Amino acid sequence: MPANLPPQYFEVEKKYREAKTLQEKLVYLQELLAIVPKHKGTEKLQAELKAKISKIKDMIEKSKKKGGSGSAWYQVERQGAGQVVLLGLPNSGKSALLNSLTNASALVADYPFTTTTPQIGMMEYEDIKIQIVDTPPLTDDSPPWLYSIYRFADIIIIVLDAAEQDLLENFEFIRTKLRERNIIFDNIEGKNMKAIVLINKIDLPGANENLSVFLDLYKDCPIIPFSNITKVNLPLLKEEIFKNLGIIRVYTKKIGQPPERKEPVVLKLGATVIDAAEHIHKDFKKNLQYTRLWNDHGFSGQRVEKNHVLKDGDIVEFHV
Repeated sequence: MPANLPPQYFEVEKKYREAKTLQEKLVYLQELLAIVPKHKGTEKLQAELKAKISKIKDMIEKSKKKGGSGSAWYQVERQGAGQVVLLGLPNSGKSALLNSLTNASALVADYPFTTTTPQIGMMEYEDIKIQIVDTPPLTDDSPPWLYSIYRFADIIIIVLDAAEQDLLENFEFIRTKLRERNIIFDNIEGKNMKAIVLINKIDLPGANENLSVFLDLYKDCPIIPFSNITKVNLPLLKEEIFKNLGIIRVYTKKIGQPPERKEPVVLKLGATVIDAAEHIHKDFKKNLQYTRLWNDHGFSGQRVEKNHVLKDGDIVEFHV
């Protein structure tokens, strides 16, 4: 079966061959892997790209251990129940949003490019914490590592200034720059990235008129009006982040003790009883005899099968 690679593949491949640093090469290889059509005819090519990615990652790690520096390059270690990356143009209000969502103290100013490196905070959502990453503004000259941070986020939040007369053009600029890197979040070309569009600064003059036009034109992903001043829709935004992460919270119960929801295990949506058991301890999967379940949907200690699909808020009691 022929590979039938799209023209975009060869454009990125050229950038990969011209890349000067290992980090740049890594970004372009990851982009190539995302572009490659996934079918039997490309299995060998996919394997080759994955091998190259693995090799370059090893080389980067070895360079770090030897004290190598190279050009500025930033990565964000994942923490918490999920990673959410803020993306926007200069002065869109990303840093203020980071402060609103978390207990971070990112520098906020009325001039562009205040954020020059990734800034991190942890957002508390009920009984879990979610990592929020503020990034430098997106421009024509943004470095490759910025797209790498976008690509591997669980969710991107696109922050737009509602008072800008160029609101629609700014959104299209962002979407175009992401598409150029094969980061697609709308339903037009196949949704492969979860995104929330945050229309910020709705407290400013002219913002409501711009917002109304935007809402009429775009419906491809969640759109939330917001203000860092009034904090309107802050609880809604947090709830939308949790929903789009596609995770559930499962609680474990000790035998003989009353059920309670404390210190959840975070699992992917669709996880089963055996997935939860394996997450807690690999031996649980092998030695599990049976499981009892408590929740708000009719279960009050009944036994459930190992392949029973769990829901957010379920409490399980493992018998091994």
